[in-house]
Amino acid sequence: MASEKTNPIIVGLSIPQSEPDASKLLQSAREDGYDYITTVLPYDQDPRSDVTALTGRWWRTSVVGIVPQSSSPEKILERLSPQIEWASHMGIPAVILPPPPLDMVVEYAHILQSLALRAQSSNIQFWVTTALKEKSIQEYELLHRLCDGLPNIAMMLAMGPVSAKNSGPATMASQVVLLHKAIGAHLKAVCFPTNIFLTNKRGYPTLAKPHQVLFTELLKRIGRTARILIQGPSSHDIPDGSEAMGSSKCLPYLQYIRHIRQRPECIAALDSEEAVMENAYLDSLQRPLQPLKDNLEFSMYETFEKDPVKYAKYQEAIFFALRDATTSSKDKAIKLPMTITIAVVGAGRGPLVMRAIRAFHQLEAASSNVVLHVLAVEKNPSAIVFLQSMARYNKEWKDCVSVIHADARKLTLQQTGRKIDLVVSELLGSFGDNELSPECLDPLLASDCCKPSTISIPMEYTTFLAPVSSVRLHTDARQQAQVPHTGAQTLGLQRAMETPYVVRTHAASQTHPEQLCWSFHHPTILGQSKERAATLEFAPDPTFAAAAGSGYGPLDSSIASIVSEVPVASTGAITLHGFLGSFTAVLYASPHGNGYCELSIAPHRFSENMFSWFPLYFPIREPLHVPPGGIVCVNMWRKTADNSVWYEWCARVHRNGEIIATTPIHNPHGRSSNVSM
Repeated sequence: MASEKTNPIIVGLSIPQSEPDASKLLQSAREDGYDYITTVLPYDQDPRSDVTALTGRWWRTSVVGIVPQSSSPEKILERLSPQIEWASHMGIPAVILPPPPLDMVVEYAHILQSLALRAQSSNIQFWVTTALKEKSIQEYELLHRLCDGLPNIAMMLAMGPVSAKNSGPATMASQVVLLHKAIGAHLKAVCFPTNIFLTNKRGYPTLAKPHQVLFTELLKRIGRTARILIQGPSSHDIPDGSEAMGSSKCLPYLQYIRHIRQRPECIAALDSEEAVMENAYLDSLQRPLQPLKDNLEFSMYETFEKDPVKYAKYQEAIFFALRDATTSSKDKAIKLPMTITIAVVGAGRGPLVMRAIRAFHQLEAASSNVVLHVLAVEKNPSAIVFLQSMARYNKEWKDCVSVIHADARKLTLQQTGRKIDLVVSELLGSFGDNELSPECLDPLLASDCCKPSTISIPMEYTTFLAPVSSVRLHTDARQQAQVPHTGAQTLGLQRAMETPYVVRTHAASQTHPEQLCWSFHHPTILGQSKERAATLEFAPDPTFAAAAGSGYGPLDSSIASIVSEVPVASTGAITLHGFLGSFTAVLYASPHGNGYCELSIAPHRFSENMFSWFPLYFPIREPLHVPPGGIVCVNMWRKTADNSVWYEWCARVHRNGEIIATTPIHNPHGRSSNVSM
């Protein structure tokens, strides 16, 4: 019963009861607007009144089980199996577990892994209670590794009280960094005990400033998937009387949580048109497009064309290029013929054709004797039908657009009828060159269709790489092993973990600032190799790049300011699950210095509100543990053959000159993944 229409926040209520009865608590909680409640799971066969009072629907959707903490670790382990068996029998969707007993992490993991494997068929999630402390998060990560990274084991953060000692800037910064690390470690839920709430002037509960900062950041990052739990009973006596307390006596806490959800920064992150469109793509691994091998579907073109930023940037770049081309020779600009020919390569359904026409009409020269001719070049025969229809029936296209059904790499002067002044393409991929823009543009720009002065939009693009911590992405990559590959065969674990994936990162944490790998420029020197290699060293970063968030989107300046207070010597350990590739592209840079246009999905210069590209995730076979002070060294190669292009990658961790850990070289000779030419 959330008030938000787009991405509602899911909030539950937990109140200790003398005798377990989920039905009474559920009734009062639902009346107040809570989404779920908790109940202690039984370990014996004592009767429960709620079993007959609630139908299966409520158990499956609105009840979360609890395995309570105990002074006897042995009792926890002994009772765990019958408790989970009962939860599975009732169809309960999630179970909250206590943290691993001291010095019994392996024994705990041994039982939990077995139970989690059996519970996968019933889709039970296990939320392991974890404090927002370095040691607690490390214990959880160890538990998760011992359980082989099972996807139904996740973290529930238990928020503790704020004292004068832990409310200073350095402590606040450290806690934001810990939250950043927890998100990468598969944070699924967060618990707020009522006794950590302060009291405002009206007598209502409010969170301390540090808790507000942490909760707001959590909502901005994973508010679309996180679960919130209020742990009662109420610790406040509201002056407005019992009605204000609600049926559960905990209504004010829910109201406050939803008040935080309505902050402008949360609405911007969760409810914008872009955020709503992204919902279906969050942490969803997609194999990159093979634009030269496969033809895109109509719906795919439609999706790309919804980007409000990309095509506006392209129009701006085309305008700058046309303005420079039509400037008089006395201004020392290149003077092109009175007919300007633009070739839109990979025209699709023609969005760049339309933008080229509109950019031309922005020119003062458009009213003079300068004539525009646009060549819409497309290899997809189905898309040609749409382009031909536009050329015939669209008023803006008539008399200025010619449609050419051809592969741009093999375009001839006979087909174009005239030399091309400007080549415009949107062949960029998430890693810049991974959709073979260099292989497409270089043959065209070197052909007899183009002049020595022909301009390319984009003019250049640069790839970037950064380490990422994400249990979710790594687990999903492993699960790709079961995806059909050829015939009845599945993809297999080797191929799955040696394939890059396009993904809108969400439950992920970029751990170091991204670094430059390589660049491509157009036009380029004929015959220049398109292979590339990069060796990158990522030094310890006390902030763990918290301002970069999931690795997609602009750097968060407010978080950057907070984490700048982290002590330099406080770098802890981190677990890496792969690397995120991104790019920046200079669409056009005027030789006169008065026109510059770029696109970027690299966090350090992200083009805001643009969603045409998500990062490219390069998984590693096994998670890479980086101890405090560890340096991560990454090698990335772009390799080419006559009919394909592929990437190879590996990583090492070293400290004080000693190699601590290493990965094998992934995807040697493109054995698992490549892009066909």
